Amino acid sequence: MNNIPENWLILTQYYPPELGAPPIRLRSMVRVLRQRGFDIEVLTALPNYPAGKIFPGYEGRWSVGETIDGVPVRRTWVYAGTGKSAKIRLANYLSFTFSSLWASLTGTRPDIMFVESQPLSLGLVAVLMKWLRGVPYIYNIPDLQIEAAQQLGFIRNLKFLRIAGAMEDFFMRHSWKVSTVTHAFIAHFERHGIPRSQLSFLPNGADSDFLRPLPPSSRLLERWNLHGKKVLLYVGTHAFYHGLDTLIDAAAHLQQERDLVLLMVGDGPEKPRLKQLSQDRGLSNIIFAQSPYEEMHELYSIAYLSIATLRRLDVARYMRLSKIFPSLSCGVPVIYSGIGEAADLLERERCGLTVPPEQPEALAQAISRLVADPMLRDRMGAAGRALVEREYSWSVIVQEWLNEIGMPTTGQLGKRGSRKSDLSVANSKTS
Repeated sequence: MNNIPENWLILTQYYPPELGAPPIRLRSMVRVLRQRGFDIEVLTALPNYPAGKIFPGYEGRWSVGETIDGVPVRRTWVYAGTGKSAKIRLANYLSFTFSSLWASLTGTRPDIMFVESQPLSLGLVAVLMKWLRGVPYIYNIPDLQIEAAQQLGFIRNLKFLRIAGAMEDFFMRHSWKVSTVTHAFIAHFERHGIPRSQLSFLPNGADSDFLRPLPPSSRLLERWNLHGKKVLLYVGTHAFYHGLDTLIDAAAHLQQERDLVLLMVGDGPEKPRLKQLSQDRGLSNIIFAQSPYEEMHELYSIAYLSIATLRRLDVARYMRLSKIFPSLSCGVPVIYSGIGEAADLLERERCGLTVPPEQPEALAQAISRLVADPMLRDRMGAAGRALVEREYSWSVIVQEWLNEIGMPTTGQLGKRGSRKSDLSVANSKTS
C-alpha cells in the first residue's frame, strides 16, 4: 500500500437520495474529503429509507452504479423494510451486509475503508476486508445503537444484547481508528477498554456554504400557503425514538395562535400514525410535507424557528442530534425537547432554548416565548450561524478530524512515500 491512503471506500447502508441524518452527514463529509484530494467511492444500498420501499427507478435491480457530486456510488441489493418488527429490520440489515460484502471483496481494493456502524453487522464486512484484503478501516459510531434499542424496547433478549455488545467491541478493537460524534461517546468507549489513541472526534455539523441565511423563499411559501405565518419547522425522520407525540401535543396547546404553523418535513414509520393523530384531534396548524435535500437552504429560509425532540432516554445524555446544525447554519434558532450534549451546546452558545423531554406544555411555552421576542430570536439565530462557521462547518470538522487521525493535508497528497503514517504501519501488520 502507498504510505498515503488516497483511495477511500465509504461503506454505508444509507446515502442520498435518502434523507435523514446519516445520508446528509456522509454526503457532506464525502464532498470535503474529495475537496481535500482523496479519491472516494461510496458503497451503499438501493435507496429505501425511511419508508422501507425501494425508490422509483431502482426497483428490481441487484446493483446500480451512479455518480453523486462527482463521486462514484455503487448500490447493491437490500431487503426493503422498516418499522418496529425485529425480524424485518434484521432482514433489512443482513441483506445489505452480505450483498455489500460480496461487492467489497470483488471490487477494486481501496487503501482504507470508512465504515458506518449502522447497522452493526457492517462491521463484519470491515473485519473481513482487513483479514482477506489487508484493508484497514475506520469504524464510525454515530449513535449508541445497542443501548438505545434496549431502552426503547426494540430488543428485549438479554443474550442477544450481550452478543451485539461483544460484536461492537470486537469491531472497534480491530479497527485502525474509531470515530464518533460526542465527547461523551469517547468517554463511554474508553470505559469499554478502547484506547484513547484509537478514538477520534468526528462530530455532526453542516455545510455552511450551502446552508446559510437567506430571504424567505416565496416558492415554498406559496407551495404550502404559508404567507403571513410564523413557521415552526421540524425536519427529519419520523421515528419512534424522536417522541414526536410531544410535538403534536405542543401544537394542540398552540391551536389558538392563528399565525403559527407547524411544518413537519420528512418521512418514516411513525408518519402515518402521527398524521392520523393530528387529524383525529382536529389540529389545523400542522402540515406534513416532503422536501428534498437540494432545497433545504430554502426550507430553513421560511422558518421562524426549528424544533428537535427526543424521548426520555438515559442514552440521550450522550447524544448531540445532527438535525440542530443545519438549522443553526441557516441562522434559525432551535428549541430542543431533550437532554444531553445537544441541550448543553444550545444553552452554552445561546443559540436556542431547551425544555425537558416529553413535556409538550413546556415545549409550547418555549415556542411562545421565542415567538413573542423577535429580537431574542434574531440574536440566537446570529449566534448559531457564528457557531457553525467557527466550529461545525464540515470543512472545519473534517480537516480537524484528518489532523487528529494523522491523515495528510491537501498539500501533502501526491507526495508518495514522503512519510510513513501510522496507518501504513497498521496496514503492514495485516497485509
